[in-house]
Amino acid sequence: MKRRLMMLAGAALIAGCAATGGGSRDNAAAGRNSVDALEGANIDLSDDNSLTPLANAALPEKSCGMILWTLEARRPAPVFRFIVGEAAEISVDERPVALVRTDYDGPSAYGVFENQEFRSPEGLMVSVDARLGAGFDGGAYLERALIKVKAADGWSIIAPAAGIAGCRGAGG
Repeated sequence: MKRRLMMLAGAALIAGCAATGGGSRDNAAAGRNSVDALEGANIDLSDDNSLTPLANAALPEKSCGMILWTLEARRPAPVFRFIVGEAAEISVDERPVALVRTDYDGPSAYGVFENQEFRSPEGLMVSVDARLGAGFDGGAYLERALIKVKAADGWSIIAPAAGIAGCRGAGG
């Protein structure tokens, strides 16, 4: 069931384009510039905060990146999106938070690395660890993923996730 869901999500969100290979640390600088394009809320975290679904989890046309889902009320919900060379986004307590990739390492595909770190201007730190899995036309599955979120005030959450990395072509 989980594999079938991921296959359907992959087909719906990512349409074929050739692999772009690894990213570069220049992408972090480009991401910093695009954080202003997203409305990052001031994060006032309390005990009842959680990861919540993103309003828009699709990759824009002619872009590469990743989307991660976690369970929300027993249904998969997209909670994290990263567009290579631009900003990442996570939703905490129904508030979108813009993030910049600050570090990465490990194997990569489509500009997405197995270990990545992100930070918001407000100091929210997000670590994403995922293993590249089986490929499909224009992408690859991300398996055994963990999203670790930590705020400056010490609030944190660790959420298991699964997702896709890939590129969306002009026709997708």
